[in-house]
Amino acid sequence: MSVRDFARLLFLFATFTAPSVQAQGPPGHAMPPPAVDLVTVEVKSVPIAYEYVGMTEASKTVEVRARVQGFLETRDFLEGSFVDAGSRLFTIDPRSLKADRQIAQAQVEEAEARFHLAEQEVKRLQSVRQPGAIAQTDLDQKIAAQSTASAALRLAKAQLAKSELELSYTTIEAPLTGFVGKASKEIGSLVDSGQNSLLTTMQQVDPLYVSFRVSENDYLGLHTSLQSGELVPAKDTPEPYVEIVLLDGRTYEMRGKVSFEDVSLNVQTGTVEMRGTFENPERKLKPGQFVKVHLKGWERPKTMVVPQRTVSQSPTGPYVYVVGADKKAERRSVKLGTWSDKNWIILEGLKEGEQVIQEGLTKVQPGMVVNTDPPATPASVAPQSAPADQPKAR
Repeated sequence: MSVRDFARLLFLFATFTAPSVQAQGPPGHAMPPPAVDLVTVEVKSVPIAYEYVGMTEASKTVEVRARVQGFLETRDFLEGSFVDAGSRLFTIDPRSLKADRQIAQAQVEEAEARFHLAEQEVKRLQSVRQPGAIAQTDLDQKIAAQSTASAALRLAKAQLAKSELELSYTTIEAPLTGFVGKASKEIGSLVDSGQNSLLTTMQQVDPLYVSFRVSENDYLGLHTSLQSGELVPAKDTPEPYVEIVLLDGRTYEMRGKVSFEDVSLNVQTGTVEMRGTFENPERKLKPGQFVKVHLKGWERPKTMVVPQRTVSQSPTGPYVYVVGADKKAERRSVKLGTWSDKNWIILEGLKEGEQVIQEGLTKVQPGMVVNTDPPATPASVAPQSAPADQPKAR
């Protein structure tokens, strides 16, 4: 190695091992306390809500079926449209049933004629006043014939009514006001009252149902809290109600009523099925939509709450930072209840009036002194006035 190379290595070694003056910084210069924002622990009545996943359902679902045999002659609706109750949906070829009705009408007329004849004969024999002129057996036979003719007339009238009813079944009308689905049979298809009877399905969507399942734990906890007085009905709501949030985040503008609670617990899912009923006059909701269900209508009196952002989580459980008069941050473990709007319900660990940190948590360590003073507002700089001798702009 040459003398020049050896000198270069000594220079590089001295450069990398020399102490850095800039890294040390000026002596005695400490970092200022981190600025934080505090919030005071409050005790008040808070609303309580339970959240579940639900699905919308039609309040009525009816299968429209044929009652008589025949060929479909017309279909008088647009698939998927909204129709009123009583609107015509299908027509079955009525010619065969019209002929049956004419036959039944003729049978009624024939039975009426026989009945009137038998009635006249009975009256004629009963009008004979001379004793022994007619035999009693003859009169009994005529009375029996009259009764038979009367029964035959009633039977003929019943057959006529039946034929007229079957003829009315050839015009199929909407059984309710709602949406009509796809047609199961097209014009020209042979239908009957058996396996080929299904024509379409209708659904009523006003009112609309929302079904959801409540866990056994929530169900028992709710009833226990109501019995103990831990929960009470909200002042502005005389009864519990249901609120739903759609998939796009919008809250449906109308409240629903709890209209059904299953009598038994589902042993497979451990839940109780419940249902809310909603008015849907503008038909904004359709059956089969997934929604978030908020079961509301109760409040918890004398409850300690803090904003959700004040609570942090660790492997040992939730905690908050409490700041006392010495402005030192104390890490405090807490026991949480449920959410109430944007607040956590605190069951244990805090007292009313204590102050906890809600902003600036990432800079805080246990025992650290913090700056709780609000940031100073910079004074506004007043515009300088122009010198007196300066000419004004024209």
